[in-house]
Amino acid sequence: MCNCFFFETAFRLRTAVFGNNADMQNTARQLVIVCFGTPAIAGDSLGPEVGTLLRDDKDFPAFVYGTLDHPITGRNMNDWISFVKEAHKDAVFVAVDACLGDERNLGKISVRSDGVCPAAVGGKKSRFGDVGIIAVVGDKSQDALTALMQANSLYVSELAYKVSFMIKAAVRDFCNAETAF
Repeated sequence: MCNCFFFETAFRLRTAVFGNNADMQNTARQLVIVCFGTPAIAGDSLGPEVGTLLRDDKDFPAFVYGTLDHPITGRNMNDWISFVKEAHKDAVFVAVDACLGDERNLGKISVRSDGVCPAAVGGKKSRFGDVGIIAVVGDKSQDALTALMQANSLYVSELAYKVSFMIKAAVRDFCNAETAF
């Protein structure tokens, strides 16, 4: 499973969240992971699956919102975003969401420095997050809702595992580097 792209993506995530500071100045800011999506639609369950995998890891040193049992969906998203921003002022927000893309990019995981547009399929276009992680779960050439509903749930679960592993690797790599100084 491990390849150069995976480690490069994890490194980009670590750099986006924590920077390249040798003195680790960014450690004073809380890390908050916000995962968007609904388990009711196979392709849109990526975020809640990632959130659940991170939350269930008792050694993961960050706040996690958006899980299979408490998803952040297009319907409750604004309330959750307001709550998270109020509860974690000055935190670093990492947003996770599924997306549609070209068929040749199916399974691609990208790290963005400008967050994500959760609920974009439903027409909502506002961005959230200091850093965004998106994974392509379906082909954008067909109807968006149909593509998300027809996504292979096993494949989405495998992608969720990869995303959660990448986030853990980036955060733990940083924490290990911090204790080495």
